[in-house]
This record gives sequence, C-alpha cells and structure tokens, in this order.
Amino acid sequence: MAKNANAILKTLGVGIALIQLVDIFIHAATDQLEIIRVISNLVILLWLAVIMLNWYKIKFLQISISSIGLYVILNFIFLAKEGLTNPEQGGNLRTMLLLLAFLTVTLSGLMSYMYNRTLA
Repeated sequence: MAKNANAILKTLGVGIALIQLVDIFIHAATDQLEIIRVISNLVILLWLAVIMLNWYKIKFLQISISSIGLYVILNFIFLAKEGLTNPEQGGNLRTMLLLLAFLTVTLSGLMSYMYNRTLA
C-alpha cells in the first residue's frame, strides 16, 4: 500500500471513530442515550478495529458491507421506532442524527473502496 494511501486510510479511520465517539458523547451528555444508536456506533467502531488489526483476511468487502449495512439498518430501526423528529427538542428534525449517519456511511464507504483497491 502506498504511504500516502495508508495515511489517508488512517485519517479516515480516525475521523469515523471520532464521529462515533462524539455521537455517543452527545447522547450521554444530554441524557438521551438510546441503546440502538449506541449499538450502531459500536458496530462501526468494531469494524474499524477489525480493519486496523488486519483481522479481515480475504473477506474485507463482505465484512465492510455487512458492518455499514447493519449500522444503516439499526439507525432506520431507531427512526422507525422513535420518529424523524425529536419531541424532547420541541419536535425538531433529528438533524444531528442524519448528519452523523450521513458522514459515517459516506466516509466508511470511501474507506472501504480505498482499502479494497489497495488489497487488489
């Protein structure tokens, strides 16, 4: 793997991990800790650990798609259960959730694509 690509992948990984940790922190700090959301964050953090520790062997793409897909499904379940708006915040749209989920999926997809290209 090229040194520059390796640095980009590590930066993406750190950025994705920080998004997950900030998401958990925001919910804990506002006393709105939802188990489904925390599990989705942990799925991504575990996926990142698997990648960084090179535990994936030859099934990288399947592991990535499964992890990102499970993250998306868990967030959809949360939205289906709790709604697209947050009654605890005056019925406002769950903008932060949508932003953090969008960033997570986008950056995770980019990281998966780049990592898979370096494996080929």
